[in-house]
Amino acid sequence: MLFDAIFLILFVATWLLISSLSWIALSLRRRARGSLWAAPFAAAGGVGGAVLVPVAGLSNELGVGVSMLAALAGSGLACWLGFRCWDRFGLDRRFAGWSRRRR
Repeated sequence: MLFDAIFLILFVATWLLISSLSWIALSLRRRARGSLWAAPFAAAGGVGGAVLVPVAGLSNELGVGVSMLAALAGSGLACWLGFRCWDRFGLDRRFAGWSRRRR
């Protein structure tokens, strides 16, 4: 039971690490505009995409590799959608009061 919990924690930690790669790449491209907004989307999309692989039936060695790729693809898609919402609804103007202002 304990080893199963450790195993699952390590899998989720790996999926989160891989999903952060697409978030970093997209954030650098956008010069960090809306990055904090898109971070939870990337994490949820990465873990959600990776969990769907074993649920679909690939629970062998091939499934491990496919789940890592699914984490990258799912986080990239969810992060991109988060950035699109940021731009579409003008959230930069709504949260402008929370940012540090230049003098």
